[in-house]
Amino acid sequence: MSDEPLNDASLVQDFLVESEEFLQRMDQDMVALEATPLDAELLNRIFRALHTIKGTSGFLGFEPVVRLSHRAEDVLNALRKGEAQLTRSTIDALLATRDYLGRMLQDIRDGGLQQYEMEELLQELESAQANRQTPPALGELLVKREVISAETLDAVLQEQSSSAVPRRLGEMLVQKGLASPSDVGDALVRQKEINQPRAAVASMRVEASKLDDLINLIGELVLERNRLLQLARDVASNKMAMNELGSSLGQSTARLSFITEELQSAGLKTRMVPIETVFRRFPRLVRDVAGNLKKEVDLVLLGEDTELDKTMVELIGDPLIHLVRNSLDHGLELPGTREQAGKSRRGTIQLEARQEGDQIVISISDDGAGIDPERIGRKAVEKGLVAVERLRGMSAREILDFIFLPGFSTAEKTTDLSGRGVGMDVVRTNLKKLNGFVEIDSQISKGTTVKLRLPLTLAILPVLLVQVGREIYALPLRSVAETAQMDIKQVHLVEGSEVLCLREETLPLMRLDRMFADRADWRGESREPPVLTDEEDEGQKVVILTVADRRFALLVDRLLGQESTVIKPLGNYLHGCSSLSGATISGDGQVRLVLDPSGLLANLKTDATPLLVGKASA
Repeated sequence: MSDEPLNDASLVQDFLVESEEFLQRMDQDMVALEATPLDAELLNRIFRALHTIKGTSGFLGFEPVVRLSHRAEDVLNALRKGEAQLTRSTIDALLATRDYLGRMLQDIRDGGLQQYEMEELLQELESAQANRQTPPALGELLVKREVISAETLDAVLQEQSSSAVPRRLGEMLVQKGLASPSDVGDALVRQKEINQPRAAVASMRVEASKLDDLINLIGELVLERNRLLQLARDVASNKMAMNELGSSLGQSTARLSFITEELQSAGLKTRMVPIETVFRRFPRLVRDVAGNLKKEVDLVLLGEDTELDKTMVELIGDPLIHLVRNSLDHGLELPGTREQAGKSRRGTIQLEARQEGDQIVISISDDGAGIDPERIGRKAVEKGLVAVERLRGMSAREILDFIFLPGFSTAEKTTDLSGRGVGMDVVRTNLKKLNGFVEIDSQISKGTTVKLRLPLTLAILPVLLVQVGREIYALPLRSVAETAQMDIKQVHLVEGSEVLCLREETLPLMRLDRMFADRADWRGESREPPVLTDEEDEGQKVVILTVADRRFALLVDRLLGQESTVIKPLGNYLHGCSSLSGATISGDGQVRLVLDPSGLLANLKTDATPLLVGKASA
C-alpha cells in the first residue's frame, strides 16, 4: 500500500481540472434536460458526472463536496428510476448545486475548503427527490441576501395580511423603497450567478494525435540538425568543395525552413480548443435571465466545434456574456409586444462561430426590436459627439458605431443586467487587446447582429512589410484589402483633407510619414496635408486597409513583401499611441513597429477628417 498522502498536489490538480470540466458541461446539459425531460442520455450523463465528482472527492477527503454531490446524485437517480418527476424547481435545485460545487472547487484551488451552510440547499434537493415543490418564500430570500431585515419583513407581511385589497409582497417592498425592482426580480427566480471556475492556465488537455505530429516533426528537426553538423565537419576537414557546400547548404536550408513552418503549425494546433467551452455557459445564462425578464427565448448555438487559441477562449467569454445580456434585456421584446408586432411570442438569439480565412467570426444575433439609428444620432448630437451637418452625411452603420463610445447610452432607465450601449466600449476595448474588432448591424423591428472578428491565434501574425523613408513598418495582412500604384490624378482635397479616388470609390488618404513625423526626422513643416505633386509622389504606393466595413488608403514608399512574424507587446512604451499594436524583430535583427489599422482609422477620424467612406461625387 502506498505511503503517499491522498491529497497529493498532482492528484488534487487532476481532480480539479476534471471536475470543473464536468461542471461546465452540466450547465448546458441541465438546461437541455429541462427542455427534453425524457432524454435518458442527458440524464445519465449528468448522473455520471456527479457520481465521478463524489467518488474522487471522497477518495481525497473533501467531505462537503461528497455530502452535496451525494444528495444531488440521489435526486438524479430517483429521476432515472421514475420515482420523481422533473420540474422547474428540480432543475433550479440541481443548478444551484452545480454552482455550490463550483464554489467549493474554487476554494480548494485557492487554499482549502471553508465552512458551508448547505442545509437549505440540501432540503431543496430532498424535496425534489420526494417530488415536493417547496420554493423558498420571496421574503426569506430577500432577508438572506440582506436586502431587507427580518424585522422589516415581519412589518410588511403584517401590513399585507391586514390590507383589504390583495397586494403582492414584492410590489409593496418596491413602492415603499425598501427593495429595488432588480432585487425583487433576482429573488423571484433565485438567480445565483457564481463566478465560473476556470481551469489553471498552466494546464490543458491536448489530443494525442496533435502531440504525435509535434513529436514526429521534432524528430525531423533533429535529423536536419545532424545533417548541418555533418556539413560543418566536412567543411572543417576540407572534405567538401565550396561549390558542393553551396548546393548542400541550400538543400538543408530549404528542408529546415519546411520543417520549421510545419512545426510552427503543429505547435499552434496544440493550443487550439473548441469554442464549445465558452458556449456551454450560455444556455444557463439565457434561461435564468429570460426568466427574470419574463421573456420567452430560444437559444441557437452554431459552430461549437470551431477551434481557436486557448488564450482567446479564456478572454472572449466576458464580452460575449455582455452582448448576450444586451440582446436579452434590450433587444428582444416581451411576448405580448412581439405578438402585437406580428412576431412569435418566443424570441430567438443565435450564437454562431465560424472560421473565415485566418480569422474567427463570432456573431450574436437576435430577432428583436433592433436599434434606431435616428435615436442614436439624436443622442450623439445632444452629447456633442457630432455636428448636425456631419450627421446628415453619415450612413446608418457609422451612426450605430456611436454606441461603442464610453458612457454612450440611449436607455431611458438603467438595469442591473445591461443597457444597449452601456459598456459596449469595454467590448470594443477587449477585442482590440486580442487584435480583433467588432461591428454591428441592425434593422428596426427585425433585430440586431453583432460580429466579433478575431485572429486564429495571438502567437503568429502574417504581415505586409512597407517602407516609408528609412523606416520599415509591419501591417497585419488580414486588414490589407489590396495594394495599388499611386496616380497623382486620383488624389483630391475634400474640405481640407486628402482623399484617393480609386475605381469610383472615395477613400480617406493617410500619409504614414506625417503620422510618425518625429521618427521619420520630419522637421518644422506645416502639418496641413499639402496637395501631392508629380515630383514628390512618383513611384509611391498605397495600401488599402479594411477595418470592419470601412476602407482607407495608406501612402507608403515601397512594398517589401509578406512574412509571418511574432508580435511582442511594448506595454507602457506605447501608452497613448493607439496607431501601434507592438513590435517584431526581422530577419536582419532590426526592430519593426507593427501598425494597428483600427488605431490608424481612429486617428483619421479624430484628425478632423470630414469624409470617411463614400462614393466619389461631382
